[in-house]
Amino acid sequence: MLVRIAVNVTMTVQPFYLSLVTKFEASEENPTPPPLALVPLLSYIMSMIFSIWIQRPMTRCLRSRIAPMFISFLIITVTSVPLFFLNVDNRIWVYPLSTIQGVGIAIMLNNSTSLISDVIGTDSENSAFVYGCYSLFDKFANGVLLYWIIATFSEDADALKAIMATVPTICSLLAFVSTYLGFKFYSHKLAKITGIRV
Repeated sequence: MLVRIAVNVTMTVQPFYLSLVTKFEASEENPTPPPLALVPLLSYIMSMIFSIWIQRPMTRCLRSRIAPMFISFLIITVTSVPLFFLNVDNRIWVYPLSTIQGVGIAIMLNNSTSLISDVIGTDSENSAFVYGCYSLFDKFANGVLLYWIIATFSEDADALKAIMATVPTICSLLAFVSTYLGFKFYSHKLAKITGIRV
């Protein structure tokens, strides 16, 4: 749920951020500024490239769920916090920051999906219930949070800066801590469920 909040808030708030903070604004000649499409496109492309070619070798090398979550936390923090300090003068930095942030989000998203599979293990009878619960909580949390953020802060540049800098960072930190605590206190149960030693 935390991972989905980080992803959805980042992608939903980003167009408002690009318009109000970095001032990539529409005009009569250009009703849709290219950066409004280019910034998320670069993020998606980089996250897809990473997921297809790099995620599996990285997971095999690290042989852990905790290490990739920590790496994603570091990448997301390093690329999200500077978004608080961008303005019209240094807005060119939104391209590399968003692109690399896409890698951190991809690591976190892929790893969290694998964690759900770890919880289910070989219990195919209850897998639909588990995925349904995750999906339900995810939809409610994202729906309420996004509705509140957009209704309240969509025209406040300072708030958008803070949201883009803090929400992904806090969510990735809490996702890492949750993963760590899960393995610390429940790894023996996961080993029994999945038959895999953690």
